[in-house]
Amino acid sequence: MNKNLLELYLNRLDIQKQKLSLAFVQELQQKHLSHFTFNSIAVLLDEEISLDNAKIVEKIVTQKRGGYCFEHNSLMHDILKSLGFSVRLLVAKVLLNQDIDVPKTHRVTLLSFEGEEYLVDVGFGAYCPSFPIKISDLSIYDKYRVIKNEESDYKLEVETQNDYFTLYKFNLNNYTQADCLMGNFYSSNYKNAVFKNNLVVSLTLPKRTLSLRNRTYHKISKESTEVIEILSLEQLHTILEIDFSIPVSKDESKKLFEIIGEK
Repeated sequence: MNKNLLELYLNRLDIQKQKLSLAFVQELQQKHLSHFTFNSIAVLLDEEISLDNAKIVEKIVTQKRGGYCFEHNSLMHDILKSLGFSVRLLVAKVLLNQDIDVPKTHRVTLLSFEGEEYLVDVGFGAYCPSFPIKISDLSIYDKYRVIKNEESDYKLEVETQNDYFTLYKFNLNNYTQADCLMGNFYSSNYKNAVFKNNLVVSLTLPKRTLSLRNRTYHKISKESTEVIEILSLEQLHTILEIDFSIPVSKDESKKLFEIIGEK
């Protein structure tokens, strides 16, 4: 990533360059998640999802249109690398607590720092951790943990009221941009892919998480969860523009509302 794009990103988040540390990575993750929305809007509007880092910066940072994992985690990977961190990309299978065989449609970043390896993710919507998670032990980080299964794959799990819920699994094999191109093409073009059929929008703010899926909108805090049903085009447009700060036109909101109308 060139210096101008890096500076644009850091200025947008009001972050100063500093000594490399896990605390610095955490600050990047938390501010990224609170400023840039995770969403499937471009997929539903049949827009091309480019993985070129200059176009990703233009879409997410400049235009404030947000994106999904192949965009967000590509951006974070390149930012960390440009800052001097040792990183490489990984791809994962999204399980959502199911024992299923699915394609690798999620991108994450493996950070190597001071002899340890950490999972860094800013592209998993409302369930996304906002800090690097060490993968070499069973330590619980806030409500998250990484465990190794019987096939030596790693699983990211989140604690619920009753048990742990598996979000996705990954391994430490070497992957390249070609793997991301394939996963991105599937996620944005395959007719049965999740993002081709659902409007998903989320933003992780310091004190609450905003999470919209089709016609249901959750405002989640530690104390309570407010659930709002989206009943009109105008309501959807206002939520996208005001709550999520996404610059969408009335025509775009109309198309999105028509897609979610029967869901």
